[in-house]
Amino acid sequence: MIYCLCLYEKYILYSAIALIYVYYMLIVDLSNFLREIEELIGRDSIVREDHESSTFGRDWWSLLMLREVLGHGLNPPPAIIRPKNVNDVIDVVKLANKYGVCLVPYGGGSSVVGGAYHDGCVVVDMSRLNRILEFNEEDLTITVEAGAKVIDVERWLNERGYTLDYHPQSLQLLTIGGAIAHGGTGSHSMSNIDELTLALDVVLPNGELMTIGPGKFIRTSWPNLKGLFIGSDGALGIIVRAMLRVRPLANYYVDLAYVFKGIEGAVRFARDLVINVPGPHRIVIHDRESGRFMVGEDGVIALIRIRWYNEDLVNAVNKIINNLAIKHSAVSVETELVRRWRDAFARGYESQLITIAQSGLWVDTIDMATTWSKLVRLYNELVGRLGSIDGVYHVLSRITHLYLNGASLYSVIVFKQDEDIYWRIWKEAFNVTSSVGATISHHHGTGLLKRDFVKIEMGNQWNLLKSIKELLDANNIMNRSKLIW
Repeated sequence: MIYCLCLYEKYILYSAIALIYVYYMLIVDLSNFLREIEELIGRDSIVREDHESSTFGRDWWSLLMLREVLGHGLNPPPAIIRPKNVNDVIDVVKLANKYGVCLVPYGGGSSVVGGAYHDGCVVVDMSRLNRILEFNEEDLTITVEAGAKVIDVERWLNERGYTLDYHPQSLQLLTIGGAIAHGGTGSHSMSNIDELTLALDVVLPNGELMTIGPGKFIRTSWPNLKGLFIGSDGALGIIVRAMLRVRPLANYYVDLAYVFKGIEGAVRFARDLVINVPGPHRIVIHDRESGRFMVGEDGVIALIRIRWYNEDLVNAVNKIINNLAIKHSAVSVETELVRRWRDAFARGYESQLITIAQSGLWVDTIDMATTWSKLVRLYNELVGRLGSIDGVYHVLSRITHLYLNGASLYSVIVFKQDEDIYWRIWKEAFNVTSSVGATISHHHGTGLLKRDFVKIEMGNQWNLLKSIKELLDANNIMNRSKLIW
């Protein structure tokens, strides 16, 4: 018995020594990694943060922000590297492989799913790679570095009479690389980032720079590999440049607003609109609760902007939509509601969160999508089941991003500041999407929040993706805890 106890004590001792040794070697490897980085790209490109208020301590994941509000400290990243150019990124990735140091690319930090949260890895701040490299007015393309903010690129284009026509709610923070890595969307249909992206330059996990996508060829019959990197959360490489489609700014527009008797009629109207009206479709449908909060109108409301280059076309589309609204028993209301919604959409997300936090409440958003035949059921079950959770006070839902075969359902959940309630909301939401046959990840990316949900949604596709990850990233250095683990 004594002999057995001695063996057990030795096992515990040796295990502790092994853990200490591993931890020590990790520190040594990180120190050596940073020393070599400093020699290669300069001391001014490295920031060591040792306090919890680090700018890079989190992204805009609601859970991390809730923990801050509740007084729970967040650990800063072990280091922040700020490459000045593509060659710096290549050097960083090659050295990370040498020392087994994990990296997390960081754009504007606007991820709401923990996609840019460091999770103990070194942060690669892409903000210095922010140049507009080429604008081809005849071919309607622009090539930019990945750290360029979407709003800065949009303003630059607007001054010249062009637009990306990509206006997500995170516009003030979002970078081009972040939009691509998270598979983002703009504010309306036909503004998905995958539709705008012609080609990517990616630093692969082995340090190789590769151009992905058809680019100047516009379309090819061979496999288009850009889809591997759009929505990859940076798990397959660091996006450093992108070629994007642009279009001239449209000069003519008309706003329309309709109130429907219920969500069913509004969904039928939306489906008919997609079939009968050429895109892009700038439309949002608010349910009653969302309509009250967002624009001050009690009812199921469709808000529409028709925007085209030709006034006759705008007028023709206006007539078609009015006839569809009449067909579905909608009532035309003041178009001032469109302006109110645009103002609410553009309002600073941070200031809204501060106001909510001061009231003792918290908020998160769920981005879903499904086919027309399942959309009403998805809405009814989600609102009913989330609304029945103790501590959930409001479920505000709107239908956005119309497709020929379905649409996105976007819900804002207002709840008590409680982490248990937070996870109950997400687990119940996934139960709903799974039972209905919808996705729980339309445009926010995967991150830490949704990785388990997405794995289930993908089925055997996830195993294939994991095999690709292992092939490209043998040392598992790229954003290792997100999407694929």
